[in-house]
Amino acid sequence: MLTQQYRHLVHACDTEVAKIDVKQETPVDHGEVICFSVYSGPQADFGDGKSCLWIDVLDGGRDLLIEFAPFFEDPSIKKVWHNYSFDNHVIENYGFKVSGFHADTMHMARLWNSSRRTEGGYSLEALTGDQKVMSEVTSCQEKDLFGKVSMKTIFGRRKVKKDGSEGKMIMLPPVEELQREERKSWICYSALDAISTLKLYESLRNKLSKMYWKLDGKLVQGETMFDFYQKYWRPFGEILIKMETEGMLVDRPYLAEIEKVAKAEQEDAVNRFRNWAIKYCPDAKYMNVGSDAQLRQLLFGGTENW
Repeated sequence: MLTQQYRHLVHACDTEVAKIDVKQETPVDHGEVICFSVYSGPQADFGDGKSCLWIDVLDGGRDLLIEFAPFFEDPSIKKVWHNYSFDNHVIENYGFKVSGFHADTMHMARLWNSSRRTEGGYSLEALTGDQKVMSEVTSCQEKDLFGKVSMKTIFGRRKVKKDGSEGKMIMLPPVEELQREERKSWICYSALDAISTLKLYESLRNKLSKMYWKLDGKLVQGETMFDFYQKYWRPFGEILIKMETEGMLVDRPYLAEIEKVAKAEQEDAVNRFRNWAIKYCPDAKYMNVGSDAQLRQLLFGGTENW
C-alpha cells in the first residue's frame, strides 16, 4: 500500500534507536533501530481506519526492516523527516540507501525563523508545542492538534534514595525496556513523532509559501521561500548527509596542541578585557566574562530598557 496505492502521498517517517550514545557517537555505523513509524496523512487507511504504521523491529526484526527497503529506497515516494540526518544514517546502517528525501522540518523551521534558538529551539517537541508554529495546519481541526510530548514526561521515574523514598532526579529506563514493558504508551509516543512531523511540515510549507523570496532586496517574481527551500536547502540537506557519511580525516594530536595554545590566548584576552573593565568598574575583577547577563550589566547597567 505504501509503494502502490499511497505512493503519491507525502509520508512522514521516524525511527526510535537504541545502543547509541549521541553525546559520544555519530549515527554513522552506530545505533540499532528498535521501531519506526510512517504517517501518510488522513487520506490513507491501512486497515480499521488507521493512517499511521508502527513497525516493531526489536528482538531480531532486521529482516522486517529490510522488507520496507523498497519504500525507503524509492526516489519517487516523497518522505518527510525531522532531523533527517540521524534517521538516514541509522537506517542505512542496515545496508540499503534511503531516497525520496522531500523535506526536513528542522531545516524548514530554521528557514522560517532563524531566531528560535532563544525562543524554544528547533526540537520536534518545541516546534509542535508552539501554536505560532503550528497555526497553518489545515488537515485537522484545532482540537485534534497536539504536539510531541517529551519522553521524560511520559516515562520518567524518580530515582529512589537509599531510604526508599523518591528523590528529585528523574531517570529514564532504556528504550528497549520501554518498548517491551510500556508497550501501549510507547507505541503511542513513537507513532506520534511521525504524525507530528507531517503536521509540522504542512504548517511550515504553508508559512514559507506565504513568504516572499527576495534577492538583493528585490522580489524574485513568482517565487516564495518554499520554492527557495526546494531549490537550495533540500539539495543542501542531502549534501550534508553525504559529507557526514564520508567523514574527514582529523589530526587529533595536532588539534590537542592547538587547543592548548587557544586556551592560553583565551585566558590572555579575558585578562586584558577584565583589566580594561576594572578602570570603569572595580568590581569587574569578579565578573564572569562569558556571561551575557553580566556583560549587559557592565555595558548597559542603569540604562532604561526600551
